[in-house]
Amino acid sequence: MAVIESLVGNGLFVLFLAVLVGMGLGKISIRGVKFGVAGPLFAGLVLGHFGFTVPDAYSGLTLALFVAAVGLIAAHEIEGTVKAYGLNFVAVAVLMPTVALALTYVWTQFVFSNASTPLIMGSFSGALTSSPGLGSAIEALPAAARQDYQIGHSVGYVVGVLVIVVFQQLYPVIARLNLDDEKRRFDEAIGGTADDAASESSVSEVTFSVMGYALVIVAGAVVGSIPIPMGPFGTPSLGTTGGVLVAALVFGYFGRVGPVPTRMDTTILSEIRAFTLAMFLAVVGIGAGGGFLATIAEYGLQIVAASALTSFVAILAGLALTRYVWGMDWISAAGGITGGHTDTKGLAAAVDATGADEVAAGYGNTYPFALLFMVVYAKLLVIVIPLAA
Repeated sequence: MAVIESLVGNGLFVLFLAVLVGMGLGKISIRGVKFGVAGPLFAGLVLGHFGFTVPDAYSGLTLALFVAAVGLIAAHEIEGTVKAYGLNFVAVAVLMPTVALALTYVWTQFVFSNASTPLIMGSFSGALTSSPGLGSAIEALPAAARQDYQIGHSVGYVVGVLVIVVFQQLYPVIARLNLDDEKRRFDEAIGGTADDAASESSVSEVTFSVMGYALVIVAGAVVGSIPIPMGPFGTPSLGTTGGVLVAALVFGYFGRVGPVPTRMDTTILSEIRAFTLAMFLAVVGIGAGGGFLATIAEYGLQIVAASALTSFVAILAGLALTRYVWGMDWISAAGGITGGHTDTKGLAAAVDATGADEVAAGYGNTYPFALLFMVVYAKLLVIVIPLAA
């Protein structure tokens, strides 16, 4: 009994149990569809529901390690991606939060008008997994409405994560995409393959640099903590995730910071990316599983429905614009959609489903603009939606 209690309280054991079970689930194919990288997420949800926990610090650590690897790989393609699709990604960053804003207004005023208004409002920032949006709304809300908004955000966040992760896994299968063709289209759109870019570059590449990898994360933490002045809308920041991604893309592109190399073998980085991705999603699932069902039981299914619909319709809007209006390759479109959704878990799922780390280039171009619009819109909601006195 003491041994079992010791294992249950051992964060490393719980984490890697979720990874082990989840990766096993991910390999199971049902009518050609696999959970893939979502396996550790769902395994974590089950373990979390039954009381297993891991230290809070695991989330930030595994996320930073994953984002650094993805960014360093995608850095090879960042210049071509910006030239080919820069303004398109800005448009996606505007469209998806705008759709979410409009839907949230409809939910509060018409569809779910009998529910707590702040609770449904919380689904806005939650469904698009925007913590800066939460902070912006909390600053503008009266004190009496803040708790319900936070609850709505928390439930919406878990729902939004599940929707974007499952979408990224299933869409290529449902749409019967030939991912090799999509990668060729991506290479053509940005002006050449990664190998061509590498051959033209004078930047040397090392197998792996511990100092370079650490430098990316340290610099990213600094960049992510810098406040962005937005007047009456507060001073949001990119956060560690956004900061590390920016640092990885920039340092990886230039290849060296003084004597420290930051251009590394993509094969090694891909293995690190896969490993840290499984750990990160397991941690997310474990953390969310503990109170998710209890919260739903207490506050009803309306908040779940509002969050799921907001997330899914916003994703469909991004999909329609990128694929059916502009005809983007799926590598770029997947990155833009996850960036518009401001969700790193969706990025992780997209990278896994496509097998292309270059997805991060589109994400990195879209995410900062989507973040800013989420912050502005969160405050706008408080202005346009009447709250009971």
